[in-house]
Amino acid sequence: MQVISFFKRLGIFLFIVILQVFIFGRVNLFGYAAPVFYLWIILHMDSHMSKATVLLWSFFLGIAVDMFTSTPGLNAAAATLTGYLQPVILNAFARIDKHDTLVPSCSSMGWRSFMLYCMSLIFIHCMVLFLLRGAPDRNIGLLAANVAGSFLITLILVFCLDLAFSDRTGSRQSATL
Repeated sequence: MQVISFFKRLGIFLFIVILQVFIFGRVNLFGYAAPVFYLWIILHMDSHMSKATVLLWSFFLGIAVDMFTSTPGLNAAAATLTGYLQPVILNAFARIDKHDTLVPSCSSMGWRSFMLYCMSLIFIHCMVLFLLRGAPDRNIGLLAANVAGSFLITLILVFCLDLAFSDRTGSRQSATL
């Protein structure tokens, strides 16, 4: 079962990277808002994944985006930090039983908890990404506009995807299955 899960995750990984690089990477609304679509993968990593696994997937996700966007290590650094914080923030906003596997979504966590969880991780990711991208030569107002714009468009995109593809019955599964 883990082999199928790995290959399914790898397929989603490749699809998301392609979408980020060729579609969302070219979007820059009003010069401030650039969607960080690949965060969807990190946000939806389940609660039983080990921290090392989450970190590896996050790093490789970021480095794959970096390879195609000529941003040497910026997305990898921001994605790795986001992956490091994902289990901690997930535990802060969702009650997770040791015997359950939680796939974060509105249906499994509830609207409010999922919103706070996503807002926290997306904000941290956008802040780190834009600080690394050009903090020395940017002013605070431009940095804040880039972070706020990208944060909002990414949050809207994540929620639209969650509403479109989430399991309406909830995504908690018993670990004994």
